Amino acid sequence: MNYKISKPFAMQSPSHPTLARLSALPVTALLALTVTVSACAAGPKAAPTATPVTHHCKPQETVGFSCELQDRRVLSLCGSSDFDQFKGEAKDNPGYAYVAIGTKQGQVQFTYPPNPEDYKKHMYFWVSISAWPHMFVATDKGSFMHFSLDIESPADANPENAPEGWPLSAIKSGSLCARRINRDHIDSYMAQMINKADWERSRNKSTGQ
Repeated sequence: MNYKISKPFAMQSPSHPTLARLSALPVTALLALTVTVSACAAGPKAAPTATPVTHHCKPQETVGFSCELQDRRVLSLCGSSDFDQFKGEAKDNPGYAYVAIGTKQGQVQFTYPPNPEDYKKHMYFWVSISAWPHMFVATDKGSFMHFSLDIESPADANPENAPEGWPLSAIKSGSLCARRINRDHIDSYMAQMINKADWERSRNKSTGQ
């Protein structure tokens, strides 16, 4: 009786063209292919989540104030390096200052004034009857943002006077800030602003009043 001895399965030549090509590959190539297929099956890796920003000032600038707003954006008061350390009169401070609003992911969406070097035309200092210091940021319509040393409401807004497009119209009365407040330098920043009387005189002079 004649027996036909079959080749072991591993030794048989694959009948499918793709299997035939794979069987001709070196072992190292097959291993690499296996790793690649496994990686593809696992799907793309999720991008690492960026750490939320706590302010929108540039690295070389001084943070005067920052907080997270009710709509979860970030408000910042920024100034040039050592802005709040100037020793002369506030009107002679050669630095710059501005306020900014942007996303927690670091995208700056709004800044004011358009030229931070013109901050003296838009920011001023005032002391209330109760001797509390206040700082205001104003457009031609009037002040639209106010900073104080009040623990409960360190920043608030008057949306009617805000620059066009600023996201303050939805802010209700009360504090702008919802959480995460950095107020370490707000007092020294206020001290660098010209007082309200001088600011109004300068403004009236520039408008011919």
